[in-house]
Amino acid sequence: MSGGSDPAGEKTLAVVTITRPGLLVAAKIARATGADLYVSERYVPNIPEDLRPQSRPFDGVIKNLLPELFARYDGLVFIMALGIIVRSIGPLIADKSRDPAVLVGDVQGKFIISVLSGHLGGANRLAEEIARSTGAMAVVTTGTDVTQNVAPDIISQEIGALLDPFDQLKRVSSAIVDGDPVLFMNLEGIAVPSLSGALKPNILKADSFPDPFPLVRAAVIISSRIADRPLPPGVEGISLVPRVYGVGIGCNRGTSPDEITEALTALLASHRIHPKSLQSFGSIDLKSDEQGILDTASRFSRPIFFFSRDQLGAVSVPNPSGVVLKYVGTPSVAEPAALLSLIQSPPPWKGRPILEVEKHKSGNVTLALARWVPEQQTSNP
Repeated sequence: MSGGSDPAGEKTLAVVTITRPGLLVAAKIARATGADLYVSERYVPNIPEDLRPQSRPFDGVIKNLLPELFARYDGLVFIMALGIIVRSIGPLIADKSRDPAVLVGDVQGKFIISVLSGHLGGANRLAEEIARSTGAMAVVTTGTDVTQNVAPDIISQEIGALLDPFDQLKRVSSAIVDGDPVLFMNLEGIAVPSLSGALKPNILKADSFPDPFPLVRAAVIISSRIADRPLPPGVEGISLVPRVYGVGIGCNRGTSPDEITEALTALLASHRIHPKSLQSFGSIDLKSDEQGILDTASRFSRPIFFFSRDQLGAVSVPNPSGVVLKYVGTPSVAEPAALLSLIQSPPPWKGRPILEVEKHKSGNVTLALARWVPEQQTSNP
């Protein structure tokens, strides 16, 4: 993590203290991590010279500062009593998918405690990193960590997946911590670091939907598809939906976002592709001001990339069109744009894009879908 706001996407970190002894510890953490240093204004003269550029004096009242910190930073480290923070952050906590990592350390630098967002926010990992760099002891209480077992939310970070439905995470994690049988079905064929090597006896693995289904308390399904069969009754389940699809879009000028979204939703449903599996959007640069395309990408909260005629024309696709070449100067838009968008914004594992759904015309909209596949995978699963 680094200090301040970072438009490049690196996680941002702040360390906060309200005492003179706490400043010594906070300064050590700020140096090790590059965090912004928030210091009670009465101790401004005590701020080390090398940390003054990244220091942020405040009035010393934590509850007044917290809303700004929660909105601005991905990680927060407080060097003060744990009780102060527990009492103060309650009204600001939303859910573990959005809350920043919150850690608390004592003013002698003996302990660094992961308090909030241990996995998805990265508090557990940050506690370990700070402990290594400062000599403190990391205190982590997350069940799957202390039992040294796999965790669905950690896997979701490893492979760039979304948890669906999110509220099932606690039930599945409980089964893992309890030591009850839990089946991980990797239907995507992605290499998952957490599932490699030796696993606890209660963790089972499969690369397809087993028949007969084993007697388990819970199941984790890694797939970009909508399941075509239900889990057995009584089995708690959660899906890890990897973002592996790139969407290429072409449309007539002035096409509404509703029409584009409806066409895309229908196309995804017809191929049983999970709508949360979209990674990126792409189109020709002539459409960079096309509000319908921009709004569609925004609705799915995914980035969109625009490519020149030459970039699109350099990609070999199965359905070049003389009509498209005549009007926009390249033989295809949707198919190469889908592939190129994934190259611009790939998932966090080695692979390559393939064209899975060739161009599909719907009213004023033309769509194509590319999928990022593991390097060893040569065809669609």
